[in-house]
Amino acid sequence: MIAYHFQADGSGASGKASVGREQIVQPALSAERCPPYRAQLAGSGEQQLISHLVTALADRFPRNLLINYYVSLKTNPFVVLTGREGAGKAALVAGFAAALVGRENGQFITIGSDGWARRYSQSDYYRDIHERFGISQYLEALHEAAAPENLGRVYLVLLKGLTVEALDTYINRLVRLDEHGERHLALPGMPEQDQPVLPPNCFITATLHLPRVATPLDQQVLRHAGQIEFSPALHATTTVPTLPLPPVGLQRVMLGAVCHDPRKARARLSAILGRHWLHNPGPSPAVMRPLLAGGVPIPRELSAAVLPYVANSFDDEGRGLFDPSDPRRNAQIAYDAQIVQRLLWRIDWRRRALHQRLAAVLQR
Repeated sequence: MIAYHFQADGSGASGKASVGREQIVQPALSAERCPPYRAQLAGSGEQQLISHLVTALADRFPRNLLINYYVSLKTNPFVVLTGREGAGKAALVAGFAAALVGRENGQFITIGSDGWARRYSQSDYYRDIHERFGISQYLEALHEAAAPENLGRVYLVLLKGLTVEALDTYINRLVRLDEHGERHLALPGMPEQDQPVLPPNCFITATLHLPRVATPLDQQVLRHAGQIEFSPALHATTTVPTLPLPPVGLQRVMLGAVCHDPRKARARLSAILGRHWLHNPGPSPAVMRPLLAGGVPIPRELSAAVLPYVANSFDDEGRGLFDPSDPRRNAQIAYDAQIVQRLLWRIDWRRRALHQRLAAVLQR
C-alpha cells in the first residue's frame, strides 16, 4: 500500500530510489552512439534548451509558463505550484522531466501525498509511516544526485499534492538556507556548520492545493519558495506526453547556467542592461496595481533577492529567454514574474480576482 503511493519514475513499482541504481551509475551514451535526434542539440545553449522544451510541451502549457518554471528552478531553493486540483501542476513537472532528462533513468523522483492515510481509523500511525518512508526516499534521492558520477545529471524531485504540514517538513524542517542562498540538510544532532549542502544538480518542486484562507503555516512554507499559481483560465492537460529521448547535453547546459549569488547576478545584469537599470528596477503597472490593491507593499530588501532570477532569465550571451531580441523587455518580464512568485502568498486567499490577475502574469 505504501509502495503504491510512493513512486520513483523508472525505478519500478517499489518506489525506492535505490532500485535501478545500476542504471543511474551507468555511463551516459556518447553523442556518437546516440540517434541523430539526440545528437543534433549536443552542446547547445539555453536558447536551444528553451526551444526544445517549448516544442515538446507548448501544446499543453503556455510558453512563458514553461520558461518561468525553468528559470524558477534555476533560482529558487524550492518551486511550489499552487492552484486547484487537476489544473495540470504535476503534469507540468512530469512533462518537463520527460523533455529534459527522459524516462526510465531514476532522475525523476515523485513523493506522493499522505491523503490515503487519512482515510483509515489509525490515520496518525499510517501518516507517520508515510512521512518516514518519504523522508528516507527524499534523502536517498539527494545521495544519488551527490554521487560524483552523477554531478552532470539533473535530478528532479516532485513532492506531489502534499498537505501544508507535510510540505513544511521538507521545506523548513529538513532544509536550512544560509545567507548565500545555499541549501543545507538540517540533520538532527549535527552542528550547523557541518550540515551538508544539498547537491546543486537537484531541483525540488512541490504541488499544493491551497485552502481559500491562508494560515500562518502556509505563509511560512511559501516565504522562501518561488510560487507559481495556476490560473483557472489555464486549460492545461493533466496527461504527460510521450516524448522521444531528449538530446544529449541539455542537462549540463542547465546546470552550467544556474546563478544564486546576488553579487554575480548584479555584475551580469550590469554588463547586459547597464548600471542605471540596477538602480531603478521595479514591477510594471500590471503587477504593481494588484499588489497595492491587495495591501502588499514591495519590501525594499526584496529587490536584491529578485536579481538572481532576472540574471537567470538571460543566457551566457546576454540574450533573454523570454524575449531574445529585447533585453530590457526580457528583464521586465522576469522581474514581474519573480515579484509575483515572492509576494503572491501575502494576498488574502479570499481575494481570488487579485490572485488570478497576478497568476496570469506568469502564464501570459
